[in-house]
Amino acid sequence: MLVVTIPNYISIFRLMIIPVFVIALLDFSESGVEISWWTAVIAFCVASISDGIDGYIARRFKQRSELGTFLDPMADKLLLLSGLIILSFSSNHLPKLPVWMIGMVFGRDLFLLLGFFVITYWCGKMKIQPHFLSKCATVLQMFVVAWGVLGRKDQFGLETDLFFWWCLLATICTGLTFLIYFPAGVAQLRAVPASSPSKDQSRQLLRMDIELDQSACPSDKKNIHKNEDMNV
Repeated sequence: MLVVTIPNYISIFRLMIIPVFVIALLDFSESGVEISWWTAVIAFCVASISDGIDGYIARRFKQRSELGTFLDPMADKLLLLSGLIILSFSSNHLPKLPVWMIGMVFGRDLFLLLGFFVITYWCGKMKIQPHFLSKCATVLQMFVVAWGVLGRKDQFGLETDLFFWWCLLATICTGLTFLIYFPAGVAQLRAVPASSPSKDQSRQLLRMDIELDQSACPSDKKNIHKNEDMNV
């Protein structure tokens, strides 16, 4: 019988909140209705706070599970990507994210997803641990979404465009994670026997080397004969 722990219930609850956040924020983005904005803010705050609660319960009461390692990051990623997608649209009530940030975030995630499938297919299991820099990138991306939602179009009435600098910092941090995960993925693929040349390929390469050596031999013999004639 499958036992669902309390952190897993909280993660499922967070997944159920995400559609509420998306619908409310989309409605505010188009109409500017205050009740929709408050609904989106409350849903976002509840989802963010519950993320810390389920992690604390899992560590404190030793309720970590394989299902939880799947549900928790999935809830985080769906909440984050839904906020980034909505903020990528032009709106009279919400700030718009730069195109280069959207491209970097989704490009990185697509790269990791493809790498996950390739490594899982050839290695059976992916053994890359989350890096501190990757966690910083996720926190900065979530902060950008929170800043955009809470600050709205007027950005808290600030004269300095801090939203742009937060986006730039999150983009740089996200891009640097390529330098960490790409070599780690390549190292795992190199350890797989399928990455080395097969026996047939090795034989073909050996035959090519022998043929090249044989073709070079006649010219060497001619040079030897010429040297002997000159000496005579």
